[in-house]
Amino acid sequence: MNVILKGIAKFLFWASYPVLRVLYPMKIHWEDKAATEKAFKESCVVFSNHLGYVEGLFMTRLLHRYRVWTFVGKDWYDKKPINWLFRNLPYISIDRKGGMDTSWLETTTEVMKSGASIYILPEGHTSPAGQMDEFKPGFLVLAKQTDSTPVPMFISRKIKPFRLTHLVIGKPLELDLHEKGRPSLVLKKYCEECRSAVESLEKLL
Repeated sequence: MNVILKGIAKFLFWASYPVLRVLYPMKIHWEDKAATEKAFKESCVVFSNHLGYVEGLFMTRLLHRYRVWTFVGKDWYDKKPINWLFRNLPYISIDRKGGMDTSWLETTTEVMKSGASIYILPEGHTSPAGQMDEFKPGFLVLAKQTDSTPVPMFISRKIKPFRLTHLVIGKPLELDLHEKGRPSLVLKKYCEECRSAVESLEKLL
């Protein structure tokens, strides 16, 4: 039964690609495609600004050739009617309410060891275009733990049906996440650098 459900989930996942491309038209721009594709092959942490609620679903499909996974809130992941779908697709459960649960970090580390990349929205919530909030350090903790390269992306506006959106995929960032010093201060410094990197990508449009 599990094999059948997994097969159905994968079929729906692949079949959804052309539908999403028509429903949510997007033009992709690369800052340095060769360098970024190399980072994808080695596994990386991809992050962007957060304007709407379909970005996670959309990016796993748009970047499927690079084996990109993302997170789904535990409250949605555990819903019985759709839990089987999430369990068989590139989604990882995460408790958005916080707490001491670090299972998402352990699961994500294992996924990345297999060569996959992770898409994260560091703001933790949606923000209006042009008003990006500060980044939470979880994505850099993951990059540090897995020795993965952070890759910034910029989404031009909220993804809506039948409206063209631009996506700028930046080049890999060279960050010394193992830099000596107080960890919280080091992460805060690089969080701000990553946020600035996302903002700067808008200039490439």
